[in-house]
Amino acid sequence: MKKLIIIGVVAVVGLGVVGGAGFLGYKMHSELARYKALGSYASMQKFSRENFDLNKQNKAVMAQMDEIQRELIIYRKNFFLEAEKRSARKIATSVAAFQQLSGPYVLTAAATQEQLELCQDTQALMQLEIKLFQTNDPEAMARQEKVCGTYIAQKLIPLFKYQMLRNRVNLSGSMGHLKADAERKFDNARQLLKKWEIPVERELESYTRFDR
Repeated sequence: MKKLIIIGVVAVVGLGVVGGAGFLGYKMHSELARYKALGSYASMQKFSRENFDLNKQNKAVMAQMDEIQRELIIYRKNFFLEAEKRSARKIATSVAAFQQLSGPYVLTAAATQEQLELCQDTQALMQLEIKLFQTNDPEAMARQEKVCGTYIAQKLIPLFKYQMLRNRVNLSGSMGHLKADAERKFDNARQLLKKWEIPVERELESYTRFDR
């Protein structure tokens, strides 16, 4: 009886060992099959290198996008600060442009400055594009040059000159007592332009005298 029990125990243990070995063998076979499905060691190395390169490129692209965002935020901030200043200046100079005698003087100086600033704006935009993308559009460059090649002063100063010649004639003789008032208006106009940092071309200024 005892022998039968011992034999039974040994048999059970043997079956457990065989079953465990079989399960372990099955598991190892499954793992091996999974690794084989992934490919050879060389192909895995290639995949690892490609994945590393893609991650590196992705980081570079993200860094470039962050730089573009920073530059655009700076550009936008400066743009709006300048736009607010120009808006307030436009109101002041537009009102002054309705002033008798000195109005065209303010109008000409302000328009000349605005045209210059428009040229500077186009240049700044092209420089930003070059900085961010290391390239620029030839058509856009041609348009920028066209804007900067516009000289509004050449159109306005002759008109102002003609008007001032007429004013000098009108303020001569019996109307001479109005010269002081006319000169005061031009002094006020100069102060206004100085306040808003608007330069006046020498030729334009030369036609504001009534003693010639």
